[in-house]
Amino acid sequence: MENKTGTSAPPPTAFLVVSRAIAWHLSFIGAGLLWIAGPAWGAARPTPDDSLRLGPAASIAEVRVDANADHVPDRRGETVTVAGRVTAGRGRLAVSRPRLVAVQDRTAGIHVRLPDSLVVERGDSLRVRGVVTHAYGLTRLRGAEGRVVEAGARTPAPLPLTVNTAAGEQHEGRLARVRGRIAGKGTNRGGDYLRLQAQGTASPAQIEVFVAERHGDRFGLDRFAEGDAIEVTGVVGQYDFEAPYDEYYQIEPRGRDDLAQVGWPSTYLRAALLILAGGGLVGAIVVIGLRAAVQRRTQELEESRARFRRLAEATLEGIALHETDGTIVDANASLAQMMDTDREALIGKDITALLASAPSVHWDRAEGRTDAPVETELVHAGGTTTPVEVETRTVTTGDEPVHVCAVRDLSERKEWEDEMLRAKQEAEQAARLKSTLIHNMSHELRTPITTITGYAEVIMEEAEEPHRSFALQIRESGRRLSDTLQSVLDMAQIESGTLEVTVQEVSVPGVVRDVVDRHAQAIEDKALTAELDVPEDCVVATDRALLYRILNNLVQNAVKFTEKGRCQVWVEPVAFGVRIHVRDTGVGIDPAFRPHLFEPFKQESEGVAREYEGTGLGLALTKRLVDLLGGAIEVDSAKGEGSAFTVELPSLTEAEASAPAVAEGPMN
Repeated sequence: MENKTGTSAPPPTAFLVVSRAIAWHLSFIGAGLLWIAGPAWGAARPTPDDSLRLGPAASIAEVRVDANADHVPDRRGETVTVAGRVTAGRGRLAVSRPRLVAVQDRTAGIHVRLPDSLVVERGDSLRVRGVVTHAYGLTRLRGAEGRVVEAGARTPAPLPLTVNTAAGEQHEGRLARVRGRIAGKGTNRGGDYLRLQAQGTASPAQIEVFVAERHGDRFGLDRFAEGDAIEVTGVVGQYDFEAPYDEYYQIEPRGRDDLAQVGWPSTYLRAALLILAGGGLVGAIVVIGLRAAVQRRTQELEESRARFRRLAEATLEGIALHETDGTIVDANASLAQMMDTDREALIGKDITALLASAPSVHWDRAEGRTDAPVETELVHAGGTTTPVEVETRTVTTGDEPVHVCAVRDLSERKEWEDEMLRAKQEAEQAARLKSTLIHNMSHELRTPITTITGYAEVIMEEAEEPHRSFALQIRESGRRLSDTLQSVLDMAQIESGTLEVTVQEVSVPGVVRDVVDRHAQAIEDKALTAELDVPEDCVVATDRALLYRILNNLVQNAVKFTEKGRCQVWVEPVAFGVRIHVRDTGVGIDPAFRPHLFEPFKQESEGVAREYEGTGLGLALTKRLVDLLGGAIEVDSAKGEGSAFTVELPSLTEAEASAPAVAEGPMN
């Protein structure tokens, strides 16, 4: 069959196929239009008030009338009865009040605060009687009594609104659906919120999606970020602090499903295209970069080899590269110079044949390490040897391991070691001679000094003046010489480490009395006051002779440098041992001399015209004796006001007494 244009007409079967295809397409298009227009059509359908069967009720629009436009309902405070469908059940709104629900009839919607005994769910037909209230811009009905009418649950369809139309009182209390872009998000004392703004416009109108803190986990606002386009279904509300109550409007969702992100297909498609384009660009950059990196790496490798060759030639150590069996494949000029031969002559030789002994110079694969440096001798062609130190390392270049052997000439170091050994032996011999001299001098000097002081005391008892005064001067001079000799000998013994410490239980009061009695005559001659405060049961484990010398030096200085006033000695037991204080009212110590106070032979007043006698060993010896006993000494002094020395000594054991102690000068 042909039509008027001259072409063949399709057969009837083809018409049927085309007709069916067109019908199916029209069906799908119609279903899509129904789905898209569903919310609007649903909103246009009237909401049946099944609860009106129980009697007349005021329409919610009448209850909300605001004739004077002050944003407060005219019937505020009146008791009214309303009826409608529950759009948000008890405790389901995102606000913080659990008894608040939303009810909507054909005219408007309103928030209702239910009595405690009444429980409703979304879609219930509710009839409620209560007082019209208004707080924070929100009109509410405080229900006194209510009843759920037996009818099938049915929820009014949400009213599609824009952000601009939702931000007003005309739709307050209604179930609505709003689309917008998140302009901000945050948290206040009540909970979390999203601030929505109309998409694609510069309108200042905004509406908030508020979720009270007690509902935070149920709604999950954290899944949205600023800039996201979302669709919110909920009850339009308000929470304004000041009249005229026309600023802060909000939409209150009922659950997690009431918030959904929109526009994601185009966003992700755009992102995917950007990723693909970026990936291609990155790939091209990577290829170019890799090519440049290979060229740069090749050049660096060549430069590295050249640097290694220059470094190997410049080093003073002999370096040899050898294979696993010890065959030398390369050597530097220093190794050839050590062997008195050419570098070419070393290549091909076994490196172990160059050494007097054959230490392991190969990589220890069993333990995965290199051998430690080994001392041996390098054998020259003429049979002579040179002391050397050999150390090996293994490096990997590509797939082949390369063994590196470093040979260090130890000739000079051996000479230094021999010189140090000879110096050590000479020092030890000098120390032995010094010790022998000290013992001999101690015997040779002590004997005549003891005889002189003894005869002087005999003369003092039998002779008369002025011979008795002469004898007294002889005795005091002998004691002074004996003390000086003892100090020198003690210092020498401490420095040589030959002074022994004998630990015993020492009664501190007895030692203090012995020291003070020794200086009683000098204290009496100067008319000084000696004050002692020593507990009778004070005992410490230490060396009694050394403790006596420490106290004797401190008390002797206190008496020597004090012309008038008093000398005090007091002792206090402590947990670790004993603490001894020696204080005087003498001349004191100049701050400039304090750093040198414990140095041997140092005196504040020196030279022929010095004011006080002495060798300057007393405090230096005292410091070293205190260190030897494991203690500490401190000094506090002011020029012209006197000095106070504090000594702390621990109780020792035999093991601690036998340990070596080194005196290191004044304590900081």
